Amino acid sequence: MVSVKLPTRGSAGRADSGARQSSQNSDDGGVTPASSTAASSRHNFTIPRTEFNFHFSPDIALPSVEWPSSGRGSYNISTPSTPIPQIPSFSSTPSSSASRHVSSPTPTSRGRTTVSGLDAQLDGLRLSSARPSMDMTEVTDTLQAVVAGRDSCSTPLLDPRLLNSLSPSPGMRSAHRRRSSSRINLEKHNVRDEAPPNDRFNLPAFQQALRDTKRLMTSLADVLGSSVVHNEPDSVMERLHTQAKNLSQFECPSKRTVGFVGDSGAGKSSLLNSLLDCHDLARSSNGGGACTCVVTEFHFHENEDFTIIVERFSEAELMPQLKSLLRDYRHFHLNRDSFSSQDEVADLEKRAGIASATFQAMFPSRFVDKETFLRDTEPHALSTLTSWVREFDQSMIQERKSGLGLNDCSEFLMQLSSDTSSGAATLWPWIKKIIVYLNAHILSKGLILVDLPGLRDLNAARRNITERYLLRCDEIFVVASEGRATTDEGVQSVIELAKKARLSNVGIICTRSDEIKATEALKDWKGKRAARQIHDKLEVISREKSLIRDLEEDISSLHDLEPDELSEDETKELQQLERSLRITSKRLSDSKFDLQQFLITTRNSVVGDRLFELYRHEVPGSQLKVFCASNTIYWDRREEPKDKSMPHLILSGMLAIREHCMAMVSESQYAAAKKYIRDDVGVLLGELGLWVQSGQGSLSAERKENIRNTLDTLERKLYLELCGRTSRLNLVAKAYKREFDTKLYQPQDRWSVAARRASYDWDAWHHASYSAFCRNYGNYCTAKIGSRNWNQEIIEQMTTDLSPPWEQVQISLDQQGEEATEFIDDIFEEADEFLDTELNTSPDTALTIASTLSSQKRILEADIETILNDLQGHLRTLRTDALSGIRTSFIGKAMENAYENASHESGTGSDARRKSAINSGVRRNGLFLDLLKSFKTDFNEHVNNTQDGIREAVRSSFSAIQGTFDIIRSDNVALESEKDPEFRGRVERVLATTKENMKGVYDVIEV
Repeated sequence: MVSVKLPTRGSAGRADSGARQSSQNSDDGGVTPASSTAASSRHNFTIPRTEFNFHFSPDIALPSVEWPSSGRGSYNISTPSTPIPQIPSFSSTPSSSASRHVSSPTPTSRGRTTVSGLDAQLDGLRLSSARPSMDMTEVTDTLQAVVAGRDSCSTPLLDPRLLNSLSPSPGMRSAHRRRSSSRINLEKHNVRDEAPPNDRFNLPAFQQALRDTKRLMTSLADVLGSSVVHNEPDSVMERLHTQAKNLSQFECPSKRTVGFVGDSGAGKSSLLNSLLDCHDLARSSNGGGACTCVVTEFHFHENEDFTIIVERFSEAELMPQLKSLLRDYRHFHLNRDSFSSQDEVADLEKRAGIASATFQAMFPSRFVDKETFLRDTEPHALSTLTSWVREFDQSMIQERKSGLGLNDCSEFLMQLSSDTSSGAATLWPWIKKIIVYLNAHILSKGLILVDLPGLRDLNAARRNITERYLLRCDEIFVVASEGRATTDEGVQSVIELAKKARLSNVGIICTRSDEIKATEALKDWKGKRAARQIHDKLEVISREKSLIRDLEEDISSLHDLEPDELSEDETKELQQLERSLRITSKRLSDSKFDLQQFLITTRNSVVGDRLFELYRHEVPGSQLKVFCASNTIYWDRREEPKDKSMPHLILSGMLAIREHCMAMVSESQYAAAKKYIRDDVGVLLGELGLWVQSGQGSLSAERKENIRNTLDTLERKLYLELCGRTSRLNLVAKAYKREFDTKLYQPQDRWSVAARRASYDWDAWHHASYSAFCRNYGNYCTAKIGSRNWNQEIIEQMTTDLSPPWEQVQISLDQQGEEATEFIDDIFEEADEFLDTELNTSPDTALTIASTLSSQKRILEADIETILNDLQGHLRTLRTDALSGIRTSFIGKAMENAYENASHESGTGSDARRKSAINSGVRRNGLFLDLLKSFKTDFNEHVNNTQDGIREAVRSSFSAIQGTFDIIRSDNVALESEKDPEFRGRVERVLATTKENMKGVYDVIEV
C-alpha cells in the first residue's frame, strides 16, 4: 500500500516532547491514540454501525492519509507539536542555497518525522557574545531565506519587531532583493514528476535495463535496414528488420480497470477530475430529477486533444427498461389510493417520478399529457413507446467526436449527460456508455478509470449495468463524503455486494476531507491533548493576526504622511515594517496550514479506523483500503509554484491515490517487460545468428542436407505434439468439462425443499414488510426482521452443496495449467536432446537453434498462462452468478419477474397475490435444473473460448518455429545472406555487440 507522510511542525526537540506526552495514558477516557492503533487493532472488535461522533483521544496523533491494505500494523504517523515562539541563536555562517528549499519529511528511528529544511537553513548559525560586531546583513539574509523557504513550518521564528533592529543598510537592499528573487521557483507541479510506485517494475535499474534494450533494438534495426536486401520480396531480412523495429517501439500492453461508484453528490466526478489532473472535465453535479449518470470510461491516448466515443442502447436493450418504467408509472398513478403504508407510497412515488422524468427527457414533444400512458391499456401504451423509440432520430447522438479541447470536451460531455432546455430530446437515456480518450499521466501505463452509477440507482437497468461492471473491475472504490462515510448507504451497498460476490478488491475514498472547522472540533473532540493542540494553534493564529493588525496600523500611519515629509529614518522604518508584515503574513499562512493539516489528518485517521473496523470482516481477506481526499485543496493550490503548493497537494490525498492506482499495473507490466527483454529479443537474436551462419558458406553439402533432414523431422514431431488432434493442449476444454460434469452437474431434490421452507418463513411476515422486500427484489432490511436476501436463501442449500466441489474444480484447473506447462517443457526438452544427437557435427548451429527454441517455448508458456488466468477471472465471476444471490445472478434473473409482479400488486387481497407471485417463482418445478443448466452453459462457453485461445497461441508459436527452421533450410536465405558480404559482416558485428550488451541487461532482470 502507498502511504504519504505529512510534514510535522516544530523542531525535533518538541517532537520528542510530543512523543513522550503521547506515551502517557489518557486521563479522561478518550479513544486510543492513533499512534497506538497499530498494536491495538490486531484484536478483533465488534463495533455497531452507527455514525461516528468524532470524539477523540486526548493523545491522538497525526496519521498518514491512507490505511494499510492488509492488517493494521503499519501506520505512518507524524505528530505535530504546538508552535512555540522562540528565538534561535545565530552565527554569521551563511546557509547554502540548496538548503533553502523545504525537504521531505524524513523518518526517524522512533517512527516520527522531522522537517529537515529548517534545520538545514539554520545549520551553523549561532549567536554568540564573542562576536558583538557580527554582520547583520548576513543574519537578515538568512532569516529571509528561512522564512521564504519554510513552506511547511508554522513556528514563529522571530518577532518582526526584532527584525527591525536586524535590517540591512539601504545600500545592501537591491543586492538582497536580487538574491531573494533568484531563489523563487515559479515552476508548477507536474504530475509526471510524481514518484512512481515503489515496486520492481519501477526500480531505476529495471527501467534503465528496459531503456537500454529498446536502444539496442533501435541500433540493430538501423543496421538491418542499411542494405537493399531487406527491400526484396519475401526477404527473411525484411521480416527480421520489421521485427527489430517493432521491438524498439515496445510498450507494455497491460490494462487494468478501476471503477468508482457512489451515490449522487458523493464527489465522484470531482475526484476523477483531480486524478486525471483535468479541471472541470467530468460533470460534477446532477440537478435533474431523473438519474442522468452514464457509465463513463477514461482511456489513454498520446494526443493532447480529447476524443469521445458514444455507445448507444439498442432497441432490444431499451425496451425492457421502458417496460419496467411504464409499469412503475402506471402502478403508482392508477393505484395510489390503495397503498397500505406511507413507506410504500413514498417508494412508489419516487419510482413513478423517475419514470415520468425519463419519458419527458426521451420524448419531450410527445410526453406532454401526463395522462398519456394512464388512459390506454398497458400493452397499448408499451406499443406507443416502441413506436416512439423507432422514430427517434439516432443521428442526434454523435457516435464519435475527436480533436476536442478541454472546454469543448467538457461541454460535449454535459450535452450527453444533462437535461436540455431547448425542447429537444435529452440524450442520456439513449446512451449505454461513454468513452473518453485523453493524455492523462495516471492513464499512461494502461489504467482505465470508470465513473459508474450508484448501486442504489432506482433506474434498474443502470443499476444492473453497474453491478455487472463491478464484477469485472480489477479494483473498486466506493466514494462518499467523509463527514458521513461511516453510515453512508452507498458504501454499505458496495461492501454488501463485495461480500456476496467474494470481491476482495474493494476500497473506500472519503471526499471533502477539508470540510472540518476548528471551532466544531473543539466542541466535538473528546480528549485533552487533541483539544489543547487545537487551542494552542488557534492562539498562535490569533497572535499572528493581532501582530499583522498592529503592523498595518503602523504602516498606515506612515502612509498618511506625504512622501516628502518622511525622514530618512521614517522611510527606513516603513520599509522594515512592510518587510515584517510580509514575513508575519507568511507565518500566519503557515500557521493556518498547520492547523488545517492537524484537523484533516486527525479526522482522516479516526474515520479510517472506524471504516476499517466496520467493514474489514466483510471484505474477503481483510484487504479493505481507505483513502481520504480533498478536491478543493488540490485545485486551490494546483496552479501555485510547486515549492509552495506541494505540502497542500500532499495533504489533498490525490497524490497518494494516484500512486496507488498506477501501482496496479506494475506487476503485469513487469512480467510483460521481462518477457520482452528475455524472450522476444532472444528469438530475434537467435534468428539473426542463423541468418549470418547461413551465408558463411562453411558447411558442406552433406552437412547442410543433414541439418535440413533433422529440422524436417523435428518439425513434424513438434506439430504432432503441439498441434495434433490428440495433443494434450487440444484437450484442455474436454478435461475441464469432464471435471464439471463429474463434480458439479448433479441436481438435488433437497434444494427445492430448502427453498420452499424459506418461502414459508417469509409468508408469516407482516404484509408491509413483505411488500417492501418485493419492491427491493428480495434484498432489504427492516428494524424487526433485520437484513435478509431472499435470493441467497432460495439457493442456500444449493450453494452449500456445490461450493466444496467447485473449489475442487478450481484446484483441478490450476493443476491442469501446471501440467500444460510441464507438457510443453517436456516437448522442448526432447527437441533439445534430438538436436544435440542429430547435429553433433554442427554444434554451433544446434546451439543457436536450441537457444531460439527455448525463447519460443517461454513465449508460448507465457501466452497460455495469460489465457488460463483470464479463464480463472471469468470463472470467479461465474461462481458469483451461479452461487450468490446478487440482483444480476442466475437466481436473481430467474426471480425478477416474480418480484416485478408482486411489487405491482395493490388493494384488497394484494398481500395474498404478492405471496402467490413469489411462491410461484420459488416453487416452480425445474427452477434448480434451469439454474444448473445456466451454470454449465456458461462454464462450457468459457472453457471453449479458452481452448480456442490456446489453439491460436500454439498455432502462432509453431508458425514462428517454422520460420526459424526455414532460415536454415531455405537456399534462398543462404543466397540472401551471401549476396552482400559487407552487409552480413555489419550484421554479424552488431549482433555480437548486442549480445554482449544484453548480458548486462540480463543480470539486472535476473534471468
